[in-house]
Amino acid sequence: MLELCNVCSAYGGREALSEISLRFEPGEVLVIIGPNGSGKSTLLRTALGLQPKTAGEILLDGQPLEQFSPRQTARKISYLPQFRNVPDITVQRLVMHGRFPHMGYPRRYTAQDRKIVARALDRAGIPDLAARPIKSLSGGQRQKAYLAMTLAQESETLLLDEPTTYLDVRHQLQLAALARVLASEGKAVVLVLHELPLAFRVADRIALLDGGRLIALAVPEALFSDQILAELFGVTLRRVRDEGGWQYYYSIHADLEG
Repeated sequence: MLELCNVCSAYGGREALSEISLRFEPGEVLVIIGPNGSGKSTLLRTALGLQPKTAGEILLDGQPLEQFSPRQTARKISYLPQFRNVPDITVQRLVMHGRFPHMGYPRRYTAQDRKIVARALDRAGIPDLAARPIKSLSGGQRQKAYLAMTLAQESETLLLDEPTTYLDVRHQLQLAALARVLASEGKAVVLVLHELPLAFRVADRIALLDGGRLIALAVPEALFSDQILAELFGVTLRRVRDEGGWQYYYSIHADLEG
């Protein structure tokens, strides 16, 4: 399990995170939301050790993160960053990269590695794209290819930074459903999302950041009843119940209309 204890971080000479304490629980979907520049991506990068912390402690399975090598960390934590390079390789080769933390040198793929990669491609909904070059894909297809690579890593914790980027509504809902399945398998799934209705639909808990501070951590029901969303985002979140449970939608403030 990954845990942040009073973690601070700085970026570009200014404080980016201030005394963040947060546990990424197995079997749970934790969604991180907040206005632009609130520290969401920095939180994930700091939790992985990619962004230096200036104070506090990061624990992985109860031990300081610094005690783990990058390879050991990658076996336990998968990370889908917001921005990535586009290599000149096929989708299948890219997804194979997710197996690197589990392999020695020279790298030799086993039948089990190939089985895991095939399953990751299937779960991401792109088995038909395996032989396609990454550079030939649309933005949404690329996003799913990188998601498949993250799944192929088979880690206990998944940190996904804006994984719905470039995805249409149907595929956003499919990703949310996949997140729920992964959590049911005992994984800790952490999503940075901008779409509040989707965040409230998929989350077990929601962490709300503003100005690098964790200002709320609650189940969706409790946060929905708080006025803080309207104050930070300038929208009102509403909901209706149907056979699938609560469905959330925006009600835009009058001063933003027109």
